[in-house]
Amino acid sequence: MNNSGKVTTLKENHLFARAYRKGRCFSAKTVAVYVLNNRDKESTLVGITVSKSRGKAVKRNRAKRIIRESYRAFHPFVKKGFIIVIVARQPCIDARLPDVMSELEHILDKAALLTDGRSE
Repeated sequence: MNNSGKVTTLKENHLFARAYRKGRCFSAKTVAVYVLNNRDKESTLVGITVSKSRGKAVKRNRAKRIIRESYRAFHPFVKKGFIIVIVARQPCIDARLPDVMSELEHILDKAALLTDGRSE
């Protein structure tokens, strides 16, 4: 299973809403992840959200960049056919990349989204 290409992003609001409503939620200190089976089994769609209550635009964009980079490290090992929404929690605003990366790995593993082909 080779997902080494570009990350396919989630853009439609109705898919975000469906993931929130019907998806399973896994949370950690810095991020929460909603997972839903995708009707299109060919790809995994990933969306990242940061609420306005988390800070001004500079802080929200920094949080999105850190989450995006953290997910990019695990993208080749994520199973196909899912909608994944990653939501930044308040501690994510001041968190560093290794912290978010380790928590995201733990959540993706707990959600059974990672394949066994990754090196520990």
